[in-house]
Amino acid sequence: MKRKFYLKTEVWEILEATEDIKSTIQKLSQYPVEKVISPLIGAFCHKNEVVKWKAVTAFGYFTAKIAEKEMERARIIIRRLMWMLNEESGGMAWGVPEGYAEALYNSPALAKEYLPIFVSYLWNTESIGKYKADNYLEFVPAQRGVVWGLGRLAPKYKKELLAERADSHLREHLNSPDDVVKLLSVWALLEFKDPEVLPGKDLLVSLLTSIQSKSTLIFDGEKIREITSKELLKRL
Repeated sequence: MKRKFYLKTEVWEILEATEDIKSTIQKLSQYPVEKVISPLIGAFCHKNEVVKWKAVTAFGYFTAKIAEKEMERARIIIRRLMWMLNEESGGMAWGVPEGYAEALYNSPALAKEYLPIFVSYLWNTESIGKYKADNYLEFVPAQRGVVWGLGRLAPKYKKELLAERADSHLREHLNSPDDVVKLLSVWALLEFKDPEVLPGKDLLVSLLTSIQSKSTLIFDGEKIREITSKELLKRL
């Protein structure tokens, strides 16, 4: 028990002290890969959002490494996240969708199995003809994570995401009552780099103008940074 406690402390100290994601992963690589997973999941809810994003990206990297050697062990890790996203778990799922998406990004084998499930967390209830979608996440911070995740996955798995109607679900969430969900939905749609998935430019300009003071922190595939509505307006 003591060793487990010390390991969590050591992992969190690395997350808090390192300057960038590359150095975070380098320092965490000194530990057995399967041992860092739980401390990283615990750091998804770190009060410092930069630390949270370091944990998310490191989790995705190390989970993919596990998948390369032992796919079933990686499946168990993903199923753990799925349980955390289940209402019956009683958890709040802070950062869990982000970690889930980052693992799929880094592991095509995991993406092949779990990408449709990930998209289903954003299914609009009306679009599938049900009162409530089985997997639909109503918790707004979790919705933000899924929307970011779809944008993160879009450049690598565009064909697969379009087959699952991810673009349609993102367009529906442009009407979200949460401004950050709206902002991230625009960002995610732009990450497809396909004019066909975008609604009309006038609609996007109007939406982004209405939330022009809004910003949020993300991992963009290279670094942790802030995105703003003004930045996205320039990309239209």
